[in-house]
Amino acid sequence: MSTFYLLFPYLFSYFVTIVIKPKYNVIYAFIRLKNSSKMDRRKIICVIFGVMTLPAVAQTDSVSKNVQLKEVVVAGDMAKREVDYIDCIPTPKQRKHAHSGFELIRNMMLSGVNVDTENGVITTPVGTATLYINGRKASVREITSLRPKDILHVEYYDMPTGKYANDKAVINYIVKTYTSGGYTQVDALQGVGYLRGDYNLTSKYSLGHYNVNLWAGSSVQNPKVYGETTTDYLLDTPIHKQETAYDTDMKSIGRYVNVSLSRRTERTTWMIRSGVEVSTRRDDVLNGSLIYTGYTIPLSFTNNVLEHDKTIKPTFSLYFNRNFKGEKSLECSLDGYYARNTYKRNSLEDRAFLSDVKEDYTYLNLNSSYVMPLPKGHNLTFSLIEFLKISQDEYRGSSPSLQHLRSSESLFFVDYAKRWGRKVMLVARPGVSYLAYKLRGEQEVTHLAPRFYSMFSWSPNQHQALQLFFALGNTFPTLNTVNAAEQQVDRVLVRRGNPTMDNSTLLGPALTYSLNFKKWSALLSANYEYMSNAIANVFLKDNNRLINTYSSDTRYHQYQLLLSATWKPVSDFNVKWEGGYDYYRVSGAADERLGCFYARMEAGYYLGDFSFSASTQTARKDLMGCQERVHLPFLYDLSAEWSHGNLSVIVTARNLFIQGNKRTRSLFASNYQCYEHKVSERDNSFASVKVAYSLDYGKKVNHSPKYESKAAESSILK
Repeated sequence: MSTFYLLFPYLFSYFVTIVIKPKYNVIYAFIRLKNSSKMDRRKIICVIFGVMTLPAVAQTDSVSKNVQLKEVVVAGDMAKREVDYIDCIPTPKQRKHAHSGFELIRNMMLSGVNVDTENGVITTPVGTATLYINGRKASVREITSLRPKDILHVEYYDMPTGKYANDKAVINYIVKTYTSGGYTQVDALQGVGYLRGDYNLTSKYSLGHYNVNLWAGSSVQNPKVYGETTTDYLLDTPIHKQETAYDTDMKSIGRYVNVSLSRRTERTTWMIRSGVEVSTRRDDVLNGSLIYTGYTIPLSFTNNVLEHDKTIKPTFSLYFNRNFKGEKSLECSLDGYYARNTYKRNSLEDRAFLSDVKEDYTYLNLNSSYVMPLPKGHNLTFSLIEFLKISQDEYRGSSPSLQHLRSSESLFFVDYAKRWGRKVMLVARPGVSYLAYKLRGEQEVTHLAPRFYSMFSWSPNQHQALQLFFALGNTFPTLNTVNAAEQQVDRVLVRRGNPTMDNSTLLGPALTYSLNFKKWSALLSANYEYMSNAIANVFLKDNNRLINTYSSDTRYHQYQLLLSATWKPVSDFNVKWEGGYDYYRVSGAADERLGCFYARMEAGYYLGDFSFSASTQTARKDLMGCQERVHLPFLYDLSAEWSHGNLSVIVTARNLFIQGNKRTRSLFASNYQCYEHKVSERDNSFASVKVAYSLDYGKKVNHSPKYESKAAESSILK
């Protein structure tokens, strides 16, 4: 393994003033540098990537002069309502027993805000929250690597305006910024019950306005899955297919390495980031039974299906922000990657049904916005967003072909916000979307569609708020659904895209009412979503074959009702309850009705260096892709953490003593019916141990971004 060394100075001359406020049970310190011009320079050696060779002594925090953040004192309400956001201040114990930005939000237990720490997703009643650090959009791994003790407070924008105007909701972490020093952090998670591991290394060095980040990692999962699938092909002579899987190999491996360089001053911030990701996946049914009935003689085979994916993805990212006088600002970002995707599926019956695809995929995203505050509470924001996706696919195997797809979308928005004091705010966001996509050999398809978003908020005080939302938008078919290539799945079913589909129109009003007090908070939310020209699977007879393609002739309705409440009787104990009801109604190319009640509960208790938490959620039904019914099993988690200094050890158990949890999936359409149930080690007894340790050197700094490793998008028809 290659080893890199850095040589750097540090300051150690300082004095500390400690202030104790018994009234608020708060102790805090003011730290000032003394004789900063006279530096005692000591040389220490640190390994940035690899094995650390010498221990280093951490020195006093040196807060950047460019970002002067006020001292935060926890006193009063759990969260305070501002005009367009909620200011959330974590307690010292919530900080101490969190080792990432996600876990801090989970510990705070904000009503209506749910955290999926495993996948790095924060959801709100109005949609998934976009993540920021000091106003700069951040990746999942940046939030994962945040050191909670450096987080001063969190801004939760439930009515985003200005630079956040294009987001449904925003979580903005306000963190300390430092000018000198660095750290190296390692963390490792190992599962018990099935093979699962996640191993990461992060290193950062700060000098003046510059920051250098290096991070790398690897992950592996290999859960066993057992199940049965029954399929009916309703041809003139119906065919019944029954598959049973006894022995599976579902192994996925991911690796990444990335580096970034950034500079931040009072008015300007820029960042350059680049790296490479490699992921492999196999989903093999190695032994099972396969029976066809409906033929003159029933057909029986050993069920062997070998399915493999591999992606090599170099990535890059550019970010620039400039602040001007009068609180005006310009922000631009460019993200892109090239992906070499391969997909191979081999279904073995009396003959092989082979899909062997190689793809070159290019993705670019340009995002720019200009914020222009106006007098008397008015605010304007102009946004331009560009997407470009190009794929070149070579299909080999049972149905060889060549496909070339290009898709581009341009969006322009004007965001207008008006505030009347602290109680009333109105937001109107008109815009337009222009979409164009072309499949080689077909005419280019273009769509010009309006977009509109509006919000109204009334906050009679800092404890409560009533909010109304309305959204008009559009979506377009994904590239893999418009791909006209054919893939032979088995002896009956053929999968084929449809390049003639229309884009979809979205309509969504919503209403929320929230309360926030010192020891409890609550939120009531009601949402409705309508989608015209929604995409659904259709199955067409073709002699003795069944063609699985797509249709946009579907109308989709979703109704949601949510009640969430959090109670914090003492600082050492928090509990959160949540219950809701979802109802789906689909008509047209698909015809479905589905309703479901669900409930969740979380609780956390803090005791010195230890913390204990528990969460549970009831079984739940969901509707995927307008017509696929999914049943998710009952889940519960128990967790215990010991945290002291820079070392944390977390033990987690999921569904302890449960072995029979199963997931079901069903799709019933004209000419086709399918029902599947699977038992996965992911949903049954499982435990993990995670150890995280960081070593600071020089002056302490906030932990650097860990790179967000996302699966590459693809147009491959699977």
